[in-house]
Amino acid sequence: MDFIPTTFSDETSSGTSYPSPVSDFIEEPPLLEEIGVNFTHIRQKTLAVLNPFSTTIDEELLFDSDLAGPFFFCVMLGGSLLMTGKWTFDYIYGVTFVGSLAMFCLMNIMSELEIGLYRTISIMGYCLLPMVLLAILTMVLPIRTIIGVVLTFLCVLWCTNRASLMFTALLRLHHQRILVGYPLGLYYACFALLTIY
Repeated sequence: MDFIPTTFSDETSSGTSYPSPVSDFIEEPPLLEEIGVNFTHIRQKTLAVLNPFSTTIDEELLFDSDLAGPFFFCVMLGGSLLMTGKWTFDYIYGVTFVGSLAMFCLMNIMSELEIGLYRTISIMGYCLLPMVLLAILTMVLPIRTIIGVVLTFLCVLWCTNRASLMFTALLRLHHQRILVGYPLGLYYACFALLTIY
C-alpha cells in the first residue's frame, strides 16, 4: 500500500496542475444566494405589502417566487398567537397550503397566462403581513371589542387589496380585480378568525 500525502498542492509529481480545494471553496457563491434567498427582494416585497395606498407594483418582484418571506411571516403569525395562548401553527400551515392550492387552480382557470404554485404561495404569504401585525397587536390590546373588530376588518381588506393587486398585475386581470379579490378576502378572513378566536 502506497503512502498518500494529506497536503494539497497545485501540481502533482507528473507536472499536471489541479485546482486546490481551497480555491474552489473561495469561488463558490454564498449559500443564501445559491438557494435563492434574495434579501433585497424580500425587503422590497415587504414594503410593497406595507403600503396599502400604492396602485402599482414592480413586476420584477412578482416574478420572484421565494418562500423565505412567507415562511417567516407564518412563523411570526404562529408565534404571536402562541404568545396569547393559542396553538395555531397547524391551522396556519394547513389553511396556507389549501388556500394557496385553491387560488393556484382558480388563477390558472381565470387567466390566459399561467402562474406557478410557488409564486402563488409567495404572493399570498407576503400579503399575510398585515394579519401578523394584527396578531402582534392582540398581545397588548383586547381584540374582541368594537375597535378590535374594525381593525380586523381593515386588516382583511388590506391583505385582500395587496394580494389582488399583485395577482391582477402578474396575470393581466385588471378588469377582474373584484372577482380575484373575493376568494382572497375569504382566505384572509380565515386568518382573521384564527387571530380573534
